Amino acid sequence: MDTRPYELYISLEQFKSLWQCETNWQNELPLRAILVALELSFLLIHETVQDTRLTVRNEERISRLFAGCRQQIELLAEVLDTTVLSLDSLSNEQSTKTNFKMLIDLDETIFKKLKQWGCFYTSILEEFSFNLGIEHYINQFQFPNMFYKEKPIIPYDKWIKPDTIATIFHTRSFNQEDKLFATVHQVTECWLCIALNLLKSSQLATQESDFHAATNKISKVCSILNYLAQHILILETMVLADYHPLRVNLRDASGAQSKQALDIVNLAKTLFLPITDYLKEYNCSLIDIYNTPNKHIYLYQYIEVLSSLETRLTNFFFCHYKLATQILGSESLGSLGFEVQALIKRFVEPIYSDLDKVRYQYVVITNFKYGQYAGNLITSLETINLVKTIDEVVEVAGYTIEDTINKYIKSIREHDIERWLSLFELDGSIEDPSGSRAFKGLSGLKVYFRGFIKIFASDIEIKSKNILILSNQGRAEFNWEIHTIHKNVPINFSGLDKIQFSQNGKIKSMQVFYDPNVISQQLLAAFRE
Repeated sequence: MDTRPYELYISLEQFKSLWQCETNWQNELPLRAILVALELSFLLIHETVQDTRLTVRNEERISRLFAGCRQQIELLAEVLDTTVLSLDSLSNEQSTKTNFKMLIDLDETIFKKLKQWGCFYTSILEEFSFNLGIEHYINQFQFPNMFYKEKPIIPYDKWIKPDTIATIFHTRSFNQEDKLFATVHQVTECWLCIALNLLKSSQLATQESDFHAATNKISKVCSILNYLAQHILILETMVLADYHPLRVNLRDASGAQSKQALDIVNLAKTLFLPITDYLKEYNCSLIDIYNTPNKHIYLYQYIEVLSSLETRLTNFFFCHYKLATQILGSESLGSLGFEVQALIKRFVEPIYSDLDKVRYQYVVITNFKYGQYAGNLITSLETINLVKTIDEVVEVAGYTIEDTINKYIKSIREHDIERWLSLFELDGSIEDPSGSRAFKGLSGLKVYFRGFIKIFASDIEIKSKNILILSNQGRAEFNWEIHTIHKNVPINFSGLDKIQFSQNGKIKSMQVFYDPNVISQQLLAAFRE
């Protein structure tokens, strides 16, 4: 069998044997994997306490490990199903081999952290219909008014095999960073196993059109990935002078070889397929789902949790990238011969490109749908000037106004932002549509025009008519029609511009009157197809 160097290094096959279930109970696999991860965490805490290096950030490392133990108990409660195992498979015996017991006799600082963790353990798991099997040791802290209910106990030592885990843990003895580096990845694989199993279950749920159940399972995967993204960062506490000899000796053994991580990404991609089937069956589009979510509530929730899954996966890879740059530098080649910078691709490219596309489409549609109110919330919060500013009435030559209008139209047609900006005063403004918050000053005007040319194609056709020039007031107004394209969708709309000029012929202010919802409806109709 072609085993990856990474899997050899972290003894993955041995851990997989600990995840082999003996019953059909849905909770057995997650319990096995989670409690193996906790046993590894107990061992790593004990090892860290014994570390006498002056260079290691012991206190920080220990605090992070305890925080991780707390998160794992919280996740355990979230992940487990409510089904109860038959009494025949349970026992009434507490564990005698858990590595947790090694922590009890450590110094007072550790004792306080154990006590805090024990309190949390009790509050989280007290409603369970069974005990895990380490309550006897937690009871030794003698918490006031805290008593564990007598419940059936899972066969902890038989299922989890703490002594086997300890043996695997102590095989990592290259140097003082070997155990940390290996164990962090071993814990990661335990949780990836659970995440992968949940995604498989969610896939089965979608095959039965049970999007609600699938959503719940994927939500649990999101919580796991949240934890793992922070969990890996404990490796930033490594002493580089000790880590690099280990890295060189590992050579091409890298967490980037994690098959489970790759399987999760690939499986996550397939979870979009049931959405396509649903849209065909109900003759609707993704835009319809976003625009009227209450009509398709379970699918909408499913789409949203997939978006969350995408975010959590990309964050997981981003944390690995930041860790790699912190330890190796951004110019380094990773152990697999790929530049560290190449990791960026994993968290930049969308996993669900169709969702990414429709989200942008919906942004454009809603920008126009609610355009007449754009920025009004901020306007309402701004300090009100009780003295109303009255535009200064100036006389501007008619030919100057006409020339400016012609240049204005031409710069829009040609997407010439520099020429367009040059037509405005430094403090000029545009209110588009009228009633919305104005874009002010050259920086604001630049934002406005960039947004315009982002949405509308460069072959824009604009026609002006009914130009009215009031040279003695320095004002003008004209009607216009625009025919253009957005993402291959023909767009047609019309309106009226009112302009106030400065004495030098530059635009002081402009109001654009039209109904932006006309554009929204055209886009909505096209994107539904």
